[in-house]
Amino acid sequence: MDCPRCSVEMQEITHEDSTLQRCPECGGIWVVDPADLNKMLLHANLPALSTIGGFVNVDEISGMCPACNVDLVVVEGGEKRSLAYDTCESCGGVWIDGDEDEPAAELDWDRANAQVVDFFKRFSKKK
Repeated sequence: MDCPRCSVEMQEITHEDSTLQRCPECGGIWVVDPADLNKMLLHANLPALSTIGGFVNVDEISGMCPACNVDLVVVEGGEKRSLAYDTCESCGGVWIDGDEDEPAAELDWDRANAQVVDFFKRFSKKK
């Protein structure tokens, strides 16, 4: 599966029956299954993705779904709508941009999980 930003093949990170894809170039993470994302959020005492909210930005084009090759939808949120993630309306996958200038060459499940959870903690804050 190729990164929707860099077109580089992403690395698979698995844990039990959950799978994430991570781009070694930009550090972005593709959450393959929305049920996996909801498990991650709920284990961190955050609400499920459907209740976190956000605002769809129909004017922004963000790339193609690495799984289905359809346009991704940008969802904005956080303080003053300063954060955004991309989602595929077809498969439900979620893309989170990497927040590092130089991402680590390898990332284990715990660190990838922490990156996703931290993003959604910031995303769910509204002011």
